[in-house]
Amino acid sequence: MTHYQNMKNILFACCISIFAFIYLMSGIDHYGSVYAQGKPDFIATLSGKEVVPPVTTTGTGEAHFVISNNSIYYQLNLLNIEKIVSIQIHSGAVGTNGDVLLMLFKSKDNDTDSTKDILKISDNSSITQRSSSFSASGNFDGSHLISPLNGKTVNDIVLRMQSDEMYVNVITEGHPDGELRGQILENEG
Repeated sequence: MTHYQNMKNILFACCISIFAFIYLMSGIDHYGSVYAQGKPDFIATLSGKEVVPPVTTTGTGEAHFVISNNSIYYQLNLLNIEKIVSIQIHSGAVGTNGDVLLMLFKSKDNDTDSTKDILKISDNSSITQRSSSFSASGNFDGSHLISPLNGKTVNDIVLRMQSDEMYVNVITEGHPDGELRGQILENEG
């Protein structure tokens, strides 16, 4: 009987190991990383001190990004900020300015020839703006990207986010180069 019990325990341990291996492998997606709770999500904490060069503002905000297979969901929440011209995602490391890659929001009052060809996704978004607060949410994918990432995929976007090479920039009438900025970083919590 003891031999039978030992074999049963070994078989049980093997089955648990196989299931654990399968579970671990299911967390490895085409982004090349293991995620215990599914696909990665990212956050950008927005402030004036992150703008290059820094600006003095009472405005603050957060941008959250959740990855799915074919798109990226975003949620923006801004406080103490007025007269937003646009909200953009740029390429660039901390402390550097880079190219606009995506327009998350553009005020209809600020259509200009230089921005009319930029793909906007705010048409598919939920936007709420009150006196000094702003909230927006929506989805984007590779088709919304402009040069130099035009034609890239969600996977390409995620790889850049994982490399800390993208940031959110909030342009206002008072700060045409940006009033709030935050690097897009993988959410650890």
